Amino acid sequence: MQKPLLTILLLCGLAVTHAQSGRVDRNPPIDSLVDLFLRHAGYFDDSAGWYADRALEESRKANYVHGIALATACKSIYTIYYTNDFIQGEQIARQSLDWFDRTANKDNITYAYYALGFDLYAQSRFEEAIHYIKLAQDYARQAGDTANVIRALSLIGCAHRESGDYEKAYEINRRCLQMAGESHHPELMPSEYYELAELFIQIEDYDAAKKYFHLGFGQGQPSMSHAWKVLVYAELLSRQGLFDSALHYYNRFDSAALKPAILRSYLVSKGEYYLLQDRSSEALPYFEKSLVYQRQLNDRNQVMRCLKDLSLANQWLGRDKVAAQYARESLAIAEQFKARQYIRDNCLTLYSLYDKAKRADSAYAFYRRYNAMKDSVNSEQLKGKFASWAYEQQIALLNKEKQLNEVCLRETLATKRLLIGGIIALLLIGFIFSRYVLLKRKNEAHLRKRAENELEIQRLEGEKAKAALQQRAKELEIQALRSQMNPHFIFNCLNAINRFILGHETEAASDYLTKFSRLMRMIMNHSRHSVISLAEELEVLQLYLDMERLRFKDAFDYNIVVEEELDAGDIYIPPLLLQPFVENAVWHGLMHKQERGLLTVTLRAEGDMLTCIIQDNGVGRQKAVLLKSKSAQRHKSMGLQITAERLHLLTGSGAPGHFFNIEDLYDAEGRPAGTRVVLRIRINSAAGEPA
Repeated sequence: MQKPLLTILLLCGLAVTHAQSGRVDRNPPIDSLVDLFLRHAGYFDDSAGWYADRALEESRKANYVHGIALATACKSIYTIYYTNDFIQGEQIARQSLDWFDRTANKDNITYAYYALGFDLYAQSRFEEAIHYIKLAQDYARQAGDTANVIRALSLIGCAHRESGDYEKAYEINRRCLQMAGESHHPELMPSEYYELAELFIQIEDYDAAKKYFHLGFGQGQPSMSHAWKVLVYAELLSRQGLFDSALHYYNRFDSAALKPAILRSYLVSKGEYYLLQDRSSEALPYFEKSLVYQRQLNDRNQVMRCLKDLSLANQWLGRDKVAAQYARESLAIAEQFKARQYIRDNCLTLYSLYDKAKRADSAYAFYRRYNAMKDSVNSEQLKGKFASWAYEQQIALLNKEKQLNEVCLRETLATKRLLIGGIIALLLIGFIFSRYVLLKRKNEAHLRKRAENELEIQRLEGEKAKAALQQRAKELEIQALRSQMNPHFIFNCLNAINRFILGHETEAASDYLTKFSRLMRMIMNHSRHSVISLAEELEVLQLYLDMERLRFKDAFDYNIVVEEELDAGDIYIPPLLLQPFVENAVWHGLMHKQERGLLTVTLRAEGDMLTCIIQDNGVGRQKAVLLKSKSAQRHKSMGLQITAERLHLLTGSGAPGHFFNIEDLYDAEGRPAGTRVVLRIRINSAAGEPA
C-alpha cells in the first residue's frame, strides 16, 4: 500500500514546476502557498499540512474558487500520507472535485482525481478506483504531463494486482516501464521495478521478484528512506526461507518511533515472518495490533490480510472457533470486493476447520468453493508467468537483433575505413589500382554472403522460438485438462461418503473415509506430475475398487492381471488414465446386476504398445441406457470425454497414437453379457511425457 503513497508525493514534487509555469494565475500569494505545500510534501515534510490549511484559509477569504479546489486536493493528499484515514481522504477529495466543478480553471485537477482513486483503491473498491484514476490520467495527458500519466497507469496496475488479475497487472507495469524509457523519465523506472517485484511475490515466482528488486535498487541496497520497500524485501526473504537475512532488515525498524502509516504494515509483516516459521504464538500479537490500525484507517486490502493471518495463527494454535470467526470475516470482505486470492485462502481454512469438526456438509461446500477459486487464481498466476516468459523471450530476440545490427555496423565502419585507405593508396601508388579494385569486389561479395548467412540464422532461430512457444502452449492445455480430472473424481468419492452418512452406516462411512483420505493423498501427490509409473496407477486403481466394493457391499469381485514380462515400475503413463474406464464399468454395468459381478483388468505389452483390457460381466450398455441412470450419464460425459481429450492431446503428430475401443459382449443365446474396453498406449520407460 505504501508505494502508491510515495507516488503521490513524487507526483506532488513534479507538480511544483508545472504549478509555477502552466497555471492560469489569478491569486499569486495563494498559489505560492500551494507551491510550498507541494514542495514540502515532495520532501516528506510534516509542515506541508500547515501550508495546505493556510492556502485553504486564504482562498476562502479571497473567494478564490480554484484556490479552494486545489488546496482541498492538497489536504486530501496530506490526509492519505500522514494519517492514512482513507474515509476522510475520500470525503475531502470529493469536496475538491465539487469546487473544481464551480470553476473553468481545471489546472491540477489531476491531483484530486488521483487522490480519490487512491482512497477508493485502499478501501478495495477497485472498479470505482480505476474509473477515477483513468480520469486523472486523461487530464494529465491533456496537460502534456507524461510522468503523471505513467504514475496513474501504475496505480491502475496496483488495483488489478490486488484484485487478482495478474496478467493485466503485468502488462500495465511493463507498459509503464516502456513509457518511462521512451519519454526520458528514468527516475520513474525504479518504482516500476518494485511494482513488478511485488507482483511476482503474489504469483509466487520469488526468483523473478528478487531480480526486479535488484533492478530497482541499482548498485545499492534497500534504504530506510523508503521503508515500505525494505518491508517488502524482508517479506520476500522470509518467503524464500532466508529468515536470518529477513530479520536483519526487520531490525532496522524502531517500532516505538514508527508512525501509524508504516507501523501498521510493519506489524503484519513481522507477524508473517514468525508465522512462516510456525511460531504462531509470537506472530499473534503482531497481527492483533496491526488489525486495530487497519480497521481505524479502513484499509480493506490490509484488513483482509490481517484477518487471514489471524485465522491461520489461531488455527495452528488449536483455537478453531476463533480461527473460523476471522476467516469468515475476511471471506466476507473478499467476496464483496472480488479479491480472489483471499477468497481461495479463507475457503481452504474454513474447509480444514469444518472437516476437523466433522461437519461434512459445510466442509464439502467450502472445499468446492476453494477448488473453483484455486483454479481461477492458479490460472491468473499462470497467465502472469506466461506473459512474463513470453516478454522475456521477445526481449532476448530483440537483444540478438541488436547484437546483429552492431556487428553489421562494425563491418560497415571497417568497410569505410578500408575504402579510405584504398583511396589514399591509389593517390600514392597508382600501379596497384587494378589489384585494389579486385580485392574490394571480393571483399564486398564476402560481406554480402556473410550477411545473407546471418539473416538465415536469424530466421531459423525465430522459427525455433515459435516452435518452443507452440510446444509450451500444448503443455499448458494438457495441464488444464488434467486439472479438470481431479475435481471430477473427488466429487464422485464425496458423493459416495455422503450416501453412507445419510444411510447411518457409521462403520462403513469411517472405513470408506479412511480409504478415501489415503486415495486423496495419492491423487494430490500424482497431480503434480505429468506422468506416473504404471505401478502407482495400479495402486490407485486397486484402492478405488476396494472403495467401490465397500460401497456396493461386495456386490462384485475384481482381478488385476499383469503379465510377468511387464515391469510396472518402469512404465510411465498419465495419472488417472485407467480409472475412468473402470469407474464406467462399475457404474454402468455392475451396479445394475442382480447377481455377483466380476471386473477383470488385464495389462500386457505388445511391441512398443501397452494394452489394457477392462472387462465386466454387467448388464451391458443397452440396458444401462434403458435404466436412464442420471449418475451414469454424468460420469460418462465428464470422465470419458476428458480422458478422450487427454489422449488426443498426448498423441504426437506423425506417430501412432493412443486410443480406446468399447465392445458389447453377448452370451451364446445372444443376451447382453457385459462390456470390454481395450485401451492402447505407447510405452515410455522414462519419467517424462508419453512418447
